[in-house]
Amino acid sequence: MVSPELLGPLLAQLGLAPARAVTPLRGGTGEVWRVDLDDGSAVVLKNFEGKKSPPDLDAFAGGQLTTLDVPVSRFLLVDDSRNHLPFAFAVTSYLEGHPATHFASHRHYGEIFLQIGALARQLHAITMPGFGTLPSPEHADNAAYIDALAGNAFERFLHYGAEPSLVEQLRRIFARDFDAVVPVTQRAVFAHDDLHPGYVLATETGDALAISGLIDFGNARAHSAVMDLAKTIFICEHMAPGCGPKIREGYGPIDHPTPQAALAFYTMLHRVIMWWWLRRIGVIASADADSELMQALRVTAFGTQH
Repeated sequence: MVSPELLGPLLAQLGLAPARAVTPLRGGTGEVWRVDLDDGSAVVLKNFEGKKSPPDLDAFAGGQLTTLDVPVSRFLLVDDSRNHLPFAFAVTSYLEGHPATHFASHRHYGEIFLQIGALARQLHAITMPGFGTLPSPEHADNAAYIDALAGNAFERFLHYGAEPSLVEQLRRIFARDFDAVVPVTQRAVFAHDDLHPGYVLATETGDALAISGLIDFGNARAHSAVMDLAKTIFICEHMAPGCGPKIREGYGPIDHPTPQAALAFYTMLHRVIMWWWLRRIGVIASADADSELMQALRVTAFGTQH
């Protein structure tokens, strides 16, 4: 249990006022608390224990986004020493608002997806030095990056129980469309890779909703803008079916000669990766369990659910 008393020495080291209250926050993954301070300000404490990305990745990612119109958390401290607290953590500035999912029943909830599209556009204006993982992308070009990513994805897809005939057909489609979609991308951009209503904060003013912050950069990487847009639409459509056109409208023109083909190509790859990941962590209990992901992949491969 995180208490004001436990945080006392840490806050003093940061030159902050003592804590008067610690309140759990909801909406992301992992434990997060709002820490209200005696001077009326607040900070956020994030538990990074057991997360697949270290807190310094979040700090690095947030540091790339200082020019955004939408606020991002400012990291005050990143610590995995466990000298201050019994877990790896970060202390960040506090952003006003609730995860946008809080407003899912709001009659103007659809406006959030227009704003998500516009936010993705802002992120994609930030150029990265290569393609791949942050902070040091390992591939000089998109073709090498996607070839390596897909090779690993299809291997894991098969390993976790996908039907060999399905894997083979999806590989054919990948190879067929690769040259028309992948090499034309010359610029890697900042990709949140998990942009959805759970990871944007929103506020309500009158009857209007507005994004007030962007959080959680644990998936952030450097890749093509259209690949990240495909991931955004893919995840958001799962959470709010029919929102894709609003995201596209908010995003505006897609910088690719064949945008629809590129979105379909990368969506297929995202589905393959998501399926094996959900199998690995047990969300999809068995290889033959029915799922929207597998249904969509069968339609891509065979034109039917086969």
